[in-house]
Formats: sequence, C-alpha cells, structure tokens
Amino acid sequence: MLSCCFLSATQIYAQEQESNVIDKVIAVVGKNMVKESDLEIAYLQSKMQNNLPSENKHTSKCEFLETMLLNKLLLHEAEIDTTITFTDVEVEKNFENIVRMNYGSIENCEKAMGKSFREIKEQQLPLHKERMMIQSVVEKLSTDNKLTPKEVTDFFHSIPQDSLPVINEEYEFTQIVKLPLISQEDKEIIYQRLNDYRERALKGTAFATLAKLYSEDPGTAKKGGELGFFSRGQMLEEFETAAFALEKPGDISPVIETKYGFHIIQLIERRGNQVNCRHILIQAKPSDIALAKAKTELDSVRALIESGKISFEEAIGTFSDDESKINEGLIINSYNGSAKFSKENINEIMKNVNKVDFLSMKQGNITQPVLFEAESGNAYRLIKVRHKTEAHKVNLHDDYDKIYNLASEAKRTEDLVKWAEKHVGKTYVRLDNDYINCNFKINWTKNKFDSKD
Repeated sequence: MLSCCFLSATQIYAQEQESNVIDKVIAVVGKNMVKESDLEIAYLQSKMQNNLPSENKHTSKCEFLETMLLNKLLLHEAEIDTTITFTDVEVEKNFENIVRMNYGSIENCEKAMGKSFREIKEQQLPLHKERMMIQSVVEKLSTDNKLTPKEVTDFFHSIPQDSLPVINEEYEFTQIVKLPLISQEDKEIIYQRLNDYRERALKGTAFATLAKLYSEDPGTAKKGGELGFFSRGQMLEEFETAAFALEKPGDISPVIETKYGFHIIQLIERRGNQVNCRHILIQAKPSDIALAKAKTELDSVRALIESGKISFEEAIGTFSDDESKINEGLIINSYNGSAKFSKENINEIMKNVNKVDFLSMKQGNITQPVLFEAESGNAYRLIKVRHKTEAHKVNLHDDYDKIYNLASEAKRTEDLVKWAEKHVGKTYVRLDNDYINCNFKINWTKNKFDSKD
C-alpha cells in the first residue's frame, strides 16, 4: 500500500536507529534522495507498529521503496508548487500537536526519548516540514474522495476472507469529572509565593534559577522556565496576553491564572511577531478535604444513576466539570486521537487508574469514583464502559468505519498511482541497480535517468 503519513511515535524511535545502518543512496527523485537507511527504518517501523492487515505482513522491500519514491515525487511537486508554503511557526505548532497526540504530552515525549524537546525539534522539524508538504499535495489530489456505501461494501467483498484482519478487543469510555474546589485562601498563598519570586527576580536573582528551583512545570523547569519562541494562537489566551504585554527583555508580568495554575512570565527576546519567555508555574493543589468532597459528590451522582433517577448521559451534562461534557463525555485516546482503546493499553493511557479492572467490566458498567491527574491537578471521575467490542474478524456491521478508511486509502492510492504515472516521466529519477528489477506499480524507469551507472 502506498501512503503518506505524519510523525508517529514509532517513527521517532526508528529514526533514532539510523546511525546504526551502513548507508548509501539507492534512489534520487528530483533533488530528493532515498538512502539505504530509510528503507531499513521503514522495516523497523512496520515491525514495531505490527498493525498491517494480514495480507501485507510480508511486504517486500520493493513495496516500501515504492512508497518512498512516491513520497519523494510528491515532495518534488510540493517544492515547485508556489501555493504550498509553511512558516517555521506553522511547522512547529503542527509538530507539537502531533507529538501530543502520540505521547499525550510533550513531557511524556521527553521522557520516552530521553532528551529535551528542543533537541527533538532540532532533529525532527525538517523532516516534519517535508511530511506537511507531501500531505498538502495529497490533499489537493484527494479533494473529492468520498465513497458511497456500495463502494465500501464492494471493497470489503474484494478482500479474500482468509486475509481479513482480526480486530482486537476494543473499548469506548465516557466520564463524569468532578474537580475539587480550590479555596480563595489557598489561591492567595500561591499569589504571595509568586509575588515573592517576582520581587527577588526584580532585585537581581536570576529568574532562570528561581524557575529551576520552584517551577512546577516539568517540561521547562530544568531549562530555567524557558518556553522557546511562540506566536499568538499557540498558548492559552490569558498567558499570551500577559506575555505579549511585556515590552523589553527582563520585564516580568504580574501573577496570572490559567487552567494549569498560576504563573509569572519573563520576556527573554522579541522577534517580529514572536516572543521567547521564561515562566514559573505553581499549581493550585486542592486540600484533602476538597478532594474528599469531590469524591463524595460523585458517590451521590453514581447513586442517582444506579437508582434510575438520572442516566449517565444526563449526569454528564449536569455534573461534569470537564470540557469533554460537550462531546458526550467521551474519553479520547491520546495515542491515536480516537475514542477507541485496545485492551492492552487502557491503563497505560488513562493515568492513575491501574486499580480499575476494565477487562472484567461489561458494556454499561460504571466504575466507583476514580482518582486521576487532570490538567489542573488531582480530581475524581466516574468512568462508564460506553461500548465494548469483543475480538473478531473485521466485518461490515461492527467495523464499517475501519473498512471505509481502508477503502478510502485504497482509492487514494489508486489516484496517486495514476498521478505519478503522468509526472514521473517529467522528473529526474535514478535507481540503484539492486532495485531495478522490483515489480513496482509505477514505471519509475520510463526516462533516460533510469538506473545508477
């Protein structure tokens, strides 16, 4: 299958292994090269993901190479298309969003990679920009790619029965979240702490030193609170307002409050429409009494649901303090961006719920109040098994959305192959002799630059 994709967690890991591969250039499309290590990394990625349909589990190197050749051809098209441009800020913001989707947070990414996010970005941003450019061309070629139910059904019936993949047991969850109230007294204590740090910085103590000692932002504290350059639209509104109000390097904001806690911000540098700042974050931690009250409130809500006086769905809208209430309380899997959880990774993804035995729960079951770490600190939630799907061979009734996606990908691949056949003859292409005899879908050797002499 030919495809173009964005950054995944396994791609980051796989690219880390590149230094262990003896390299040579095995193909050139336009001015873009494919190295031997690229091909080996693709194999490593597929092995780590282990999620290819059964008929593709023995995909040859030639098929992986053709995907890379197609991506390089798409990149070549993007480079000569003057309408496809991305600023550094757009690339960085998109990269950060996808890292959060794969890892749950930037901090998790740093822990998994064993390096700072700044180092990760330095390595990955050029590659990520290429992926964005490729995707832009793909989207231009796939503007009218909606499939009818008949096309999806026909695609499903075209797959040999013994090649249909098995879908592992999957779950969907909804939640009712109760955030413990932070007393005004506790807030005033935090305000005073941050004001003290602000005064110390204004009198000469290095802001970066104070951030390393006292900030509760794990992603920036060890870097002296430095956030890196950002523009408007990348941070929370309250944070941005305070940051962009600072006029000259060294200026420090008053204490501000966001959903993450309380901050003071120091301007490091202004560069056009971007600023680089440090900050110190102190989170407002609820008291044990406030936490106990939140748990008691959820106990009462659960009792109302169990007695039939209110449905779980109605209770979401009435009692939940979480933004997920506008989406029927759905819990989103941060690894794949969907509402689906496999049985292997439920507790890994939903933090602090290791004591919940989801595998023994049935559809419709509701947990007792569960302590977890919300964005603003510890909180409690009730979790309902909204839907539980047993392991099964893929079928139209239970897996229409998955089949639709596969059919859509197949149609997109077909369109890309047709497009590539029209463009490859106009583009410089050179293949290493080791791959000239590959059984490609596209005739990559139709022009005179057909092989490595």
